[in-house]
Amino acid sequence: MPSIIELPHADFFDSVDPLDLQLERAQTLFSPASGLSTSIPSFLMWQDEFTYALTRKDYHSFIIALYGSYVYLPVPPRPFTIESLQTAFDYMKKVNGSGPGISRIEGLTEKQKEETQIWKFSPRLTLSEYIYDRQHLAELHGDPYRAKRADINHFLKENSVILRPFRAQDLNACGDLYELWKAQRLPSLQGEMAAKMIQSSQKAHFQALHQGEDWGMDAWVVLVNQRVVAYTVGAALNQTTYGIYVEVTDLTIKGLSAYIFVNVCRQLESYPFINTGDAEGLPRLAESKEHWHPAEKLNLYAVDPR
Repeated sequence: MPSIIELPHADFFDSVDPLDLQLERAQTLFSPASGLSTSIPSFLMWQDEFTYALTRKDYHSFIIALYGSYVYLPVPPRPFTIESLQTAFDYMKKVNGSGPGISRIEGLTEKQKEETQIWKFSPRLTLSEYIYDRQHLAELHGDPYRAKRADINHFLKENSVILRPFRAQDLNACGDLYELWKAQRLPSLQGEMAAKMIQSSQKAHFQALHQGEDWGMDAWVVLVNQRVVAYTVGAALNQTTYGIYVEVTDLTIKGLSAYIFVNVCRQLESYPFINTGDAEGLPRLAESKEHWHPAEKLNLYAVDPR
């Protein structure tokens, strides 16, 4: 882990620390609101692509994401006030300049969006996260889940299956599975932003599996004939909602994706709700998420400088 962080214009803040070295404090300060997926582990798994700092100025706390020579805020400052927003934008202007489209604060809730409008900002919708009733997913009762039940029954009939927690010795096998999954997905995504996301996600998946336990993440694998054919990674978002961040499966095995999702949900009995994040702008992924019948969609917003 790094002991220092080279944040541009670091002297702007009263304190600057690497996010992973202030994990407990950051999780206390930035506990996800309303079960949103914007948790500290969800940032740290991307630390090969971004550098994250926990900063403080005038009793306000900020998480700064540094990518290349630019910065932005992946979550709103704490506390959320017009003063903390202005402090954040003053800092981003020092680093990014005054041009549009770079400096931004992401992850605003509906309530925070309304507050920024009162403060004469113009927030914009960025994504919608899918929230499910965990008990409905665990039980799969009724006609809405008939197809999912059939897929899982087919999978269990055709395969000898083991679902268990991830172990360190599974890491290489999960890497091999990612390569297989990537090869299966990329042909239909050539030239699309999704193809770039799949390429860049590989390191994030490795971080989640390799270090996620230290950050409060859980991981599971599915084995068929002693081969890892699926893995998933998640973390508690608050006392009522559990977030699923990662799922990779061998796409040639019918019913496998439904099996791992449902059976992980069955193990999370203390959480009434499951958040599977957004659809990443992919119509097929959005359609798949709709097939699980979300109980709610939570909109997230971004705000730019005035």
